[in-house]
Amino acid sequence: MASIQTAKFFTVAKSLTATAGGASADLVYTCPNHFISLIKFMHVSSGTSSTAKYSLQWYENDTTTYHFLVDAHSIAGNSLEEIIAGGAYVALRPGDKIVGFGDAGSDFHVTISGEEHYQPTSF
Repeated sequence: MASIQTAKFFTVAKSLTATAGGASADLVYTCPNHFISLIKFMHVSSGTSSTAKYSLQWYENDTTTYHFLVDAHSIAGNSLEEIIAGGAYVALRPGDKIVGFGDAGSDFHVTISGEEHYQPTSF
């Protein structure tokens, strides 16, 4: 576990309006230059009353490739899910991103929290 002296802690939130993935998806978070980011919490909630699908992708900057973290997952209306919690994490390198999108007319909200570790001589 990082200490306050070695890590910068962050939380970001984004409402998903995009209906397609890749470069067309909504940007939720980008790992800054000279940092390694550890995403330790990822939460998705639905604000619509009916069931809808959402997807989350990790953009790997080194290979310019989008990878699915969650692919067209169906979630009941007015409910929530924790994608990452309980000691798990996703590690991101500089320029890596988390993006998301949902069904047309859906109302998804993504919240991410984690740590950014400064790496001045790497990358």
